[in-house]
Amino acid sequence: MSQITFLASSKPFIMPDEIKELNNRTAYTSEEEAVFFSVQKLDPLWVKEIEGLFSMPYLYEAAGLESPLFLTYLEKYMETGDVLELYSVPNQHALQKYIQRMWENPEPIHVNIGSFTYQDIHGSYQLTPKKWTEELSRKKYITDRSVTTFVKY
Repeated sequence: MSQITFLASSKPFIMPDEIKELNNRTAYTSEEEAVFFSVQKLDPLWVKEIEGLFSMPYLYEAAGLESPLFLTYLEKYMETGDVLELYSVPNQHALQKYIQRMWENPEPIHVNIGSFTYQDIHGSYQLTPKKWTEELSRKKYITDRSVTTFVKY
């Protein structure tokens, strides 16, 4: 079983130097520091498999989206007007099964980092502006039940 996570973006994704440097560390002072966040261009074979899943034009494979580095990206580097979409499945070999289940019973998640709101099928939640990344880290935002959309406006 091998997980795969897709990321779609409204513009070409550029990994900030700060995060590149943190990803390239070889020495850590604590276990918590041993995290990474990576994004790579999506293999063309996957593009056909996920056709119609995303509304954004730039497609990538991503890893480490549950890490503090991804939240750092959202907080420091996502610009007003940017849109990111995420979709993750625990077993890439069963991708079509997961997509079919998602279409049949979607559970969308929408996060607006400009207004600090998180919305899922259970309701809309206001995140605290000064600690929204900490609060978001405790919420589900990576799932095989929906495409998660991050916007900033």
